Amino acid sequence: MKSIIFDLDLTLVDSTIAEVARSRRDWQLVYSLIPRFTLYPGMEDVFQFIRSNGIKAAIVSTAPSVYVQRVVNYFNIPVNVIVGYHDAARKPSPDGMFLAIQRMDTTASNTISFGDRAIDIQASRAAGIRSVACLWGTKERNALTLSNPEVIISNPEDILFYL
Repeated sequence: MKSIIFDLDLTLVDSTIAEVARSRRDWQLVYSLIPRFTLYPGMEDVFQFIRSNGIKAAIVSTAPSVYVQRVVNYFNIPVNVIVGYHDAARKPSPDGMFLAIQRMDTTASNTISFGDRAIDIQASRAAGIRSVACLWGTKERNALTLSNPEVIISNPEDILFYL
């Protein structure tokens, strides 16, 4: 693959501690909690592979870009493009996926996406992108597996097999 699209929360980082604050849109509290988020085990290896191989990477999230950028900066996540809440119609619309592909100057056929929710899979499929369901952080396992992903993986290290 020449490019990757990730969801952020519960795919790359465990941000569960901020769920209540996010639902209240208390962004100052959310930002203060970022140091308590954790990367999933094996994710550093994925990031190193992306860096070492010059793979273009994007995050398409239903969260605001400012939040995504702060998490990316804190964990030094290697992404070229961020598409957030205010940048495109929200998933399951494919608009964010299309925007990420455009900004990475790539094509859907050269892209693979990884997400923890059915809307991630639906948006990817609607954009013609190969979709991978990530089970390690999902809070909607049944809906995710029923969303017809092309691949289902259980560990972050499994991402490496698809890069």
